[in-house]
Amino acid sequence: MATGYRQEVFNVLLAQLLQERGVITAPEDVLKATAKRGRRAPDVIVNFQGLRTALEGEVSDQPDASSRALDSARRRVEEGIAHIGVAIVYPAALRRVAFDSLKSQLENSLLGMAVVTEAEETGFTEATIDSLSGALRRAFDQLVQEDVVVRAVAALEAGVNGFAGVVKDRPGTAIRLAEILGIRKLSAEKESRPEEESA
Repeated sequence: MATGYRQEVFNVLLAQLLQERGVITAPEDVLKATAKRGRRAPDVIVNFQGLRTALEGEVSDQPDASSRALDSARRRVEEGIAHIGVAIVYPAALRRVAFDSLKSQLENSLLGMAVVTEAEETGFTEATIDSLSGALRRAFDQLVQEDVVVRAVAALEAGVNGFAGVVKDRPGTAIRLAEILGIRKLSAEKESRPEEESA
C-alpha cells in the first residue's frame, strides 16, 4: 500500500498553481483546502474560460493509474459534471516531499496528462503545468470549432421553433405572453409605414 500524500492533495495544489498563473478560476473551498497528509479533499472542479473543468488525478505507484484517471475524467464529461476532464498522473516521488516544498516540487514535475471533451480525447503525454495550460486552451478551441456549439444552437432553435409551432394556433396565448414580456402591438400607423415606403 502506498504511503504519503493522496492524489486529492496534488489536485488541490495543481488547481492553486493554475489559478496563480491566471489559467483557471477555482472555487474558494478549493483554493483554501487544507492539503494535509491523509486528509481527503473533495473532487476538484475549476472554471476554464467559462467551462467547468474536472481535475482527476492518480499517483503513478497505484495500479492502472493512467486508466483510472482517464476513466474518472471521461465519466465527469459523460455525466455532464464537466465540459473538460483532465486526467493527471502524478509522479510517486511527490508523496515523499516535505509539505513546505511540495507545491514548488509539483510545479517543476513532469506529469502524465490526457484531456477529455465532448469533441475528442487525447492520449497521455508528459506535461508540465505550463503545457497543461496550452492543452486546456487547445481543448477550448476545439470545442468552439467542433459541432458541439452547432449542436447546442440547433437544440435551442428546435426548442424555439417547437414552442412557436404550438403557440401560433393559439392567439390568446401569444397575446398573454406578449403582455408578460412587455411587447406592445404596433399601431395601425406604424404598421402601414413600411408599405408606404415601398410604394
